Amino acid sequence: MMVQCAGCERPILDRFLLNVLDRAWHTSCVQCSDCACHLTEKCFFRDGKLYCRADFFRRYGTKCAGCAQGISPSDLVRRARDKVFHLKCFTCVVCRKQLSTGEELYVLEENKFICKEDYINSKYAGALSGTDIGDHVPPLKPILS
Repeated sequence: MMVQCAGCERPILDRFLLNVLDRAWHTSCVQCSDCACHLTEKCFFRDGKLYCRADFFRRYGTKCAGCAQGISPSDLVRRARDKVFHLKCFTCVVCRKQLSTGEELYVLEENKFICKEDYINSKYAGALSGTDIGDHVPPLKPILS
């Protein structure tokens, strides 16, 4: 009886085959459904498809509140309130400076922050009104997880 590949459904005539999730595969068919890289050591499976680590977490992992892209377990993040951000996404909306752990900042609106220096300069210049920021919103001190 011929063994069929779970990926391409053709018979496996090769000398070697891979057993992934109790199914036989051609070695060339074990590849990421998104980027097509060959999966040689580790793979992730969901909804009938194989994924590399990066693509699996991009699709199904926690999403960054700044860019809405997936966060991989190896990504460095900042947490602010109940949100998680890539480091590169946790920035001041005015100067684009990356905000640091413990740095005083202000919330403009959900997922948008302004550093203390730009807040003071903008407030002094009248660029931000009380309705933009709200005088009642205290500075937020993010923590690094």
